[in-house]
Amino acid sequence: MTEQKKIGVVTGVTSGTLTAVLDPGITSLAREINGKVYFIGQIGTYVLVPVGKLIIVAMVSEFKRVDFSENGKLTQRGIMELNLVGTVKAGRYERGVSVIPPVDSPVFLAEDADLTAVFSIFRKYGFSIGQLSLFEKERAYLDPNKFFGKHLAVLGSSGAGKSCTVSSLLQKVANFPDTNIIILDIHNEYQNAFPDCSKYLNIAELELPYWLMNLAELQETFIDERDENASSQLTVFKDLIVQSKKGKNPQLADVITVDTPVYFDLSEVRAKMQYMDTEKISGIGSGGTKEGPFYGKFSRFLVRLDSRLNDPRYAFMFKPKQYTQSASFNDLLSQIFGSEGSAQVTIMDMSGIPFDIVNTIVSLIARLAFDFNFWNPNRKEFPILLVFEEAHNYLPSSGSNTGTSAARRTVERIAKEGRKYGVSCMIVSQRPAEVSETILSQCNNFVILRLTNPVDQNYVRRLMSDTFSGLIDTLPSLRQGEALVIGEAIPMPLRVQIDFPNPEPNSSDIKFYDKWKQSDAKTDITEVVEKWWKQERTSHHVEQ
Repeated sequence: MTEQKKIGVVTGVTSGTLTAVLDPGITSLAREINGKVYFIGQIGTYVLVPVGKLIIVAMVSEFKRVDFSENGKLTQRGIMELNLVGTVKAGRYERGVSVIPPVDSPVFLAEDADLTAVFSIFRKYGFSIGQLSLFEKERAYLDPNKFFGKHLAVLGSSGAGKSCTVSSLLQKVANFPDTNIIILDIHNEYQNAFPDCSKYLNIAELELPYWLMNLAELQETFIDERDENASSQLTVFKDLIVQSKKGKNPQLADVITVDTPVYFDLSEVRAKMQYMDTEKISGIGSGGTKEGPFYGKFSRFLVRLDSRLNDPRYAFMFKPKQYTQSASFNDLLSQIFGSEGSAQVTIMDMSGIPFDIVNTIVSLIARLAFDFNFWNPNRKEFPILLVFEEAHNYLPSSGSNTGTSAARRTVERIAKEGRKYGVSCMIVSQRPAEVSETILSQCNNFVILRLTNPVDQNYVRRLMSDTFSGLIDTLPSLRQGEALVIGEAIPMPLRVQIDFPNPEPNSSDIKFYDKWKQSDAKTDITEVVEKWWKQERTSHHVEQ
């Protein structure tokens, strides 16, 4: 460490932070080293603190000037708050700090050459996500196994560049022959971004038959918990489903449970429940009749069931034409995972399904992926990444009063157990404070774009270790597509300008002012009404 790079000494120490005072001789915060100007105390830059044979790497999180009295003279000195991030031991960088520098340790400015060893630790993988914001010509490399294999969250306010960031990250692995990524695409944004290596499935046209739902999903769809007869409805419904499944699949009768994904006849179950609801049995002695044990108890259930069965918006679930026998399950899984067991990127377009059933669909698809690998003896060779776009809509925090929770329960289970079975999650949201705490707390890597809402900033601050909480204050000032990347996959928290995706997703904002001045195509009200009536939506990519 040269004297030219010495800038101060440590004056205070906690378990994760240091306070350092600049040397009295420093009059200018700009210092030229090897032809490049560095700024002392710039937020997000790094300093080095030698301790014996180790060099501790710390990041500047706060800088201020304070009045000092020296020899009776009043003078100003700069004070830096430093977050400890890693250790250089014998030329090799390691995450974390095992030795805390003592008070009076010298503090040195880190130049680009010092940090090359730090940044190049993961260069061996050749996986770079973008340009480091504070270092010219230096790319941000990370460990892709830890990045995709340990749950990942992409967070940022609307317009901060989430869709482009997600597309950019996934495009870097999408062309591999055995990639398996399933994107739950709420607004049909991602079809444009993966033209050559994706399978596009419009869920409204695909059919996701009701018989794949487990009991919890069926219960949430058909049974009103507030009904005083809900427990009777559930018990009988469950027993009749098991009966129907065994009847339709006699070869599996010994092993079938209510959750086994095999065909059963919902209309047959409905007919039996209607019979019980209106059943009268012969009275004893008087010769008259009396009401059966379930008389009138299933009326509300049947109304709810019929409203779903007769609604054309739900036909893709409750009126399947293609998947009407258990053997067709293989074909459906081939659609999702690819016939060879690898579909690269599967885009599940959920833009055409009713909002009130999005929760159940997400639960069903996520659970199918988890259960598939749970029973897959080859799961170590078949890792799956599930991408949950707009996650706050269907993975709500526990305090939220959105009525349905099937998706949250399923994804919380995957967040806790998925990695053992080769299923990982990417949670994408503009409102992290509204997403399940259990799910976000299981994420090991965060790509945080500009976040302007103070509630969301504080929520993210709580998710981070105290060491990095000071960095959260930089979130409102990030540029579009610039992110704070924190987690196990990266050597230290970094500000990165994420590479722009090519091609980009269809998420660009509508240019109100330009279109008001002159639009390219006039709107035909008759055409809109026809589409509205017939429930026909033109896909975004056709309009481009």
